[in-house]
Amino acid sequence: MVEKASNAFTLEKLRNLQWEKVFHMFYIEPVVFMLLFSHTLSGTIQRNQVIYQTCTVIFHYNESDCKQLDVKNASAEINAIETELQPYVANLFLARTLLESIVPAFCGLFIGSWSDHYGRKPLLIVSMIGFSASFLMMAAICQLSSYYVVNPWWYILAAVPHSLLGGNCVFSVAAFCFISDITDCKSRPYRMIFMESLFFIGLTSGSLLSSFVYAAVGSSATIGLSGCIVTFATLFTIFFVPESLHYHKEQETKNAIAANGVKECTESKVPITACDLQLDRVGIDCPPNFMNDEEPEKEKEKRMELPTPATPAMSFDDDLLAKYVERLPQKAEERKRQEAVEQTKKAGLFSMVHIRDMISTCFKRRDHHARAVIWLVTLAMFLSIFVFDGVMTVMYLFVREKFHWTVRDYTFFETVSHLVPMIGALIGFLVLRKVFRLSVVTLALLAFFSEILNNLAKGFATMPWHMYLSVTLGVFRSISGPMCRTIVSNIVPPSDLGKIFSIKNVLQSFAPFVAAPLYTLIYKRSLTTYPGLFNFVSSFLYLLSFVFIGYVLRIKHRHKQHYAKVLK
Repeated sequence: MVEKASNAFTLEKLRNLQWEKVFHMFYIEPVVFMLLFSHTLSGTIQRNQVIYQTCTVIFHYNESDCKQLDVKNASAEINAIETELQPYVANLFLARTLLESIVPAFCGLFIGSWSDHYGRKPLLIVSMIGFSASFLMMAAICQLSSYYVVNPWWYILAAVPHSLLGGNCVFSVAAFCFISDITDCKSRPYRMIFMESLFFIGLTSGSLLSSFVYAAVGSSATIGLSGCIVTFATLFTIFFVPESLHYHKEQETKNAIAANGVKECTESKVPITACDLQLDRVGIDCPPNFMNDEEPEKEKEKRMELPTPATPAMSFDDDLLAKYVERLPQKAEERKRQEAVEQTKKAGLFSMVHIRDMISTCFKRRDHHARAVIWLVTLAMFLSIFVFDGVMTVMYLFVREKFHWTVRDYTFFETVSHLVPMIGALIGFLVLRKVFRLSVVTLALLAFFSEILNNLAKGFATMPWHMYLSVTLGVFRSISGPMCRTIVSNIVPPSDLGKIFSIKNVLQSFAPFVAAPLYTLIYKRSLTTYPGLFNFVSSFLYLLSFVFIGYVLRIKHRHKQHYAKVLK
């Protein structure tokens, strides 16, 4: 009976949650949806077009034979051609991944400081312009290939615009800082999980429609449609998305005014004392009122100002001077912080001040082992990005080699692999968090454990249905990102959030330089013996992430009183 009552109580809290705060300033989510929808709508088509162009232009096979590469149950001769092409195509995909990461890796050093001082919206606009230009250039190259012989390396060159303008690194920092700016600790996990759900909706719908749109209008029109959608998202960002950088501070000011009744106090006539006039001139004679506003009236009457040479007979609270002196170092620290902010604002766009600001923020000492928590969570997220960058380079080649899947087979698998984790994120998060009261750290642990099972199943897969079994085992894997970002944003002040997220994105930008060559090398070496070997590497890296988050859980238990509300 007690358990049923507890569950009913939590469900009642869920129903009574202030959903208008969760969905407040719903601007960035439509942009994310359109961007991800466009990527998945044409992503597989682009890769398939690169394979076809490699077959005809580089290896000089007949067009009829090259078109059969995308046919189910092809002959042994066509499968042999596929095996011959794959090492070269893997190098093409590797080059594109590295090209997309060169400039973002450099921008990642500055992006956190930029975001915290210049705002989120300029970064969103710049990155979206880059995505639009890349899609439109890719569509133009694909259309030209219908009339002229086009080397497949030109498709790789289409990644230059969004790489030069920051790419995913700039966009992701700005987007997640935007959400953190407009939410509080209570609504942020829900907004993050909704963001992740919308993330998977965009991936799922794009993958589902990809093969049908491709069959109806062809490759160039499909890629062009993606370009038009991203261009519309760019215009939406420019004209409708507001700046969120100072929103949190403005809300705190409004709440303080409403709570303290400052407006009513200013309208009433308050007598000005000599002490008030001396505040800016002789600080020690008249210390500022930093006492608790809620102290009892008797204590306020008992407490008097400090005695001065002009008023030697005045009495005062014995603790007042001590408390005032304790505040002096804090005043000096606030003054230094303000001077650092002013120095950063005056610095140039690529000044070393931004890097120094980011490094000092990320490495400065924090109470309750918060610095260790930040770095452990950041490393766990980095390993997830590392695996994603590596797997993205070879997964399409793997399923074509292992199971001889067509574009439609692969896009259907992509749809299922995005849909199931989306359901797991929605149902699992609401049930596990609100009914079973699991903390954000425990949910992150569950997500990484799900990732381990997912990759182990892919590594052992010998039949196509094994791949779908891996999707089922990874049902909770999409919770890891929102929970890790929630952990960081809940223990870091808003003024430092961009710099902390930028560290993750610096690592994310450098990850492809190691992940893509590593996974490509493993896949090429094991292509003829065991092409799924790279999945075991992914499983091991997720095991490391699981260990990192497990240590965060240990820190949380050691400082229960502090993290009870922050990481609940």
